[in-house]
Amino acid sequence: MGGAVDRFGAELRSLYQAAGEPTLSRLVRLGLDQVPPLQTSDSTLSAWLNAGNVPGPGAKERYFLLLVAHLNRLAAKNGHPTRPEGAWAALLKTAREERKAHRGGRPRTAGGSTGSDRHEGPQTVSIVDRVPPRPVTIVGRDDSLDELLARLMPQDTVSPSSVVTLVSGMGGAGKTTLAVEAAHRARDLGWFTGGTFFVDMRGYSGNDADLGPVSAAALLLRHLGTPEENIPPDSDDILALWQARADQLASHGRPLLVVLDNVSSAGQILPLIPARPHHRIVVTSRHVLASVPGRHIDLSELSRSSSAQVLDRTLRIARPEDSRVTDASKHAERIGDLCGGLPLALQIVAAILKTEPHRPLADVVEELADTRSRLDGLAYEDVDALGNPMAVRAAFALSYRRLSPADARAFPLLAQAPGPDFSLETAGVLLDAAPARTRQVVRRLVGAHLLDGRAPERWMMHGLILLYAQEKAEEAQHNDEAAECLERILRHLSQNSREADLRIRWRDGAPESERFASSGDAWDWFDAEHHTLVAAVATAYRAGFDGLSVNLAVSMVGYFEQRARADWRDVFDTAEKAASRIADPGLNVEVLANIGALYGVAHQHERALPFFSRAIRIIEGLGGHPSEASVLNVAARALMELGRPQEALHTFELAMAVFRKEGDKHGEGMVLHNIAGLFVRNGAPEHALEPLERDLVICRELGDRAGEGTTLNTLGNVHFELHRYEEAAAAFRKSLVVAREFRDVVLEGHCLKNLANACAELARFDEAFALYEEALELQRAYGDRFQEGDTLMNLGFTHQQLNQHAQAVDCFREAIDAFEESGVQDYAHTARATLREALTDTPDHTTEGG
Repeated sequence: MGGAVDRFGAELRSLYQAAGEPTLSRLVRLGLDQVPPLQTSDSTLSAWLNAGNVPGPGAKERYFLLLVAHLNRLAAKNGHPTRPEGAWAALLKTAREERKAHRGGRPRTAGGSTGSDRHEGPQTVSIVDRVPPRPVTIVGRDDSLDELLARLMPQDTVSPSSVVTLVSGMGGAGKTTLAVEAAHRARDLGWFTGGTFFVDMRGYSGNDADLGPVSAAALLLRHLGTPEENIPPDSDDILALWQARADQLASHGRPLLVVLDNVSSAGQILPLIPARPHHRIVVTSRHVLASVPGRHIDLSELSRSSSAQVLDRTLRIARPEDSRVTDASKHAERIGDLCGGLPLALQIVAAILKTEPHRPLADVVEELADTRSRLDGLAYEDVDALGNPMAVRAAFALSYRRLSPADARAFPLLAQAPGPDFSLETAGVLLDAAPARTRQVVRRLVGAHLLDGRAPERWMMHGLILLYAQEKAEEAQHNDEAAECLERILRHLSQNSREADLRIRWRDGAPESERFASSGDAWDWFDAEHHTLVAAVATAYRAGFDGLSVNLAVSMVGYFEQRARADWRDVFDTAEKAASRIADPGLNVEVLANIGALYGVAHQHERALPFFSRAIRIIEGLGGHPSEASVLNVAARALMELGRPQEALHTFELAMAVFRKEGDKHGEGMVLHNIAGLFVRNGAPEHALEPLERDLVICRELGDRAGEGTTLNTLGNVHFELHRYEEAAAAFRKSLVVAREFRDVVLEGHCLKNLANACAELARFDEAFALYEEALELQRAYGDRFQEGDTLMNLGFTHQQLNQHAQAVDCFREAIDAFEESGVQDYAHTARATLREALTDTPDHTTEGG
């Protein structure tokens, strides 16, 4: 072939590189998006890019011109010069004419040879194909497949690191499927004229059945046509002969592709890696094999949509009319979730559905929803195309058998961790091991794809692997130790959460925490372990550790007060059941009072009051309780918020009497603070100053810096009501400093919003808007939709003050959504009324919305 085809390929490849090398799959979709669609394939595109072929007339030419126009636009964005469409059409015409003139000649290979120099090459002339049949379907792996094919392109014949690509992932992730599909595509493109080979290294077969490098080399030599009598008996000589044959093929431009499947250790394959970087080796393994040089491609689980596609395509191959997946797409996606996006599990479900063509997907969902029997349901009485059993449990067992005794012990113990993931500290407690040893175990399990470290310093198990590990924990050799480590981690979490709670409530003179040096450390720990603690409450209850379940819940109250977490209700539903099972009235008081308090934080005071009432009745029946005054105080606050001022004042006075009797100055200050709030709510802010000043004195006497910050914010609100805006702004700024000092994000949001209101009244609007935005950003970050709605309302009022009616309407609409989402309907109702009034002043906004 002459120079025109080579030039065509070189110019197109240069443009492709200037365009940023978009994936071939995406360029294929470019044609499919046209009307009518222009069909092509990534193998066709690769042939064009490598001068192996040129576009023919008709649809291929139309697609080619569409392609170069698209690549030109991308290249221009990247600052590269481009050539006009006419120049590309002329280049194509010249290449096509040259191709026609040489028709009948042998096409060029990827190595540059015409293939006519057979007398100079190895004796084996025909291209050897020893790869299993092509996968029937492959879904959700476009990016991984593109990456693997890019690695296989035989252009880099210089870098040793270009030879090996390692595809790793958990058992059943589809590693072999990806490697075989890539091998077929590479073979179809004519990249590997020396041959394509597949060798099952049997690394996870057990019973010492691993295929060693010598045996693999001998097998490859036989595939290459080496007579049996020419294969030497000595191991080193076999490996040397393999390297010599690979070198010979490279010298004659005939690269090899070898897929080494099911490799369990680097030692199985390192001696097989050719010395010349003309060849390509694809390794699949359940282990990371970090010592193997080359690119690593890690396969994770499929997305929900891809999981549903696997089911749909597999079922329609058997019966094109089978529409169960598209007819029940939600159930299909739910099956994907229950299978954890694991291709093996999805193929098993598809096989079951093929044998039961009338079975609804909802029935499969119901069966797999039971975690106790899910692995039983993910098994089919047959083997796949490669002879592997179609059973998830069996696939995981192959990985488990490769573990060392220490790691085999650790695997079921780590499955006792509550929550979706765990820290190194939690792992150390579960294993009863020092940090260094714990990290080594965790690293090895990650390397075996039995653990996943997706977040910094946190690890998790895939859902199905977790079920398998929990099954192992129930076996006789692990059962007792697993039970001990579960109790150990629950007690550890209970102790740490109690210390963290004390640290975020810490005042001068209180004992220092050995675990948490600052309140910031405690907040960080709570944020990191939030989901773990929520799960621990339920885990402790199920395991019969009712006291631990209640203690864990109670220790999270301070955290829930600061973080708008909707799952507090689930936590205290469990804690209430645990407390009732203990049958301790005093413990019931603690739980009921905290449920009421958290409803109060959520501004659902009508729901809070019944819990307070129940707690007070129990206290009366007991003749007193250590939390009596605190319960009365928060009950009075609920009455105040519900617009029952006389009852609220009477209950505050009862709480004050108990606090004074007990000599609790801190409690006395809290009641003074709340009485001040009662004055403000009843239109007498001038009477609120005196109790607030007394509360400030108490806070400073006790060294309660956090309490002082809260009181300063309330004092600012009183000054604001009295139209003393400069004094209000000064109090808010002081409170803001304290809030940030203690990482109190709720108070910080209040201060920012209140300070913005004061600045607006002082006509410092630029500062006010900046503060509103800062408050909203903070409230959205910690998920407090109620406070977000309140800030939006205030921002809307400020826009109205400046006659910015359209902006005000937008704020009010957003506030309605926030209030409704937080479950505070009375605030949402008020916001709607405000919106209706605003719309009358805004001609462009004619519908209420929200």
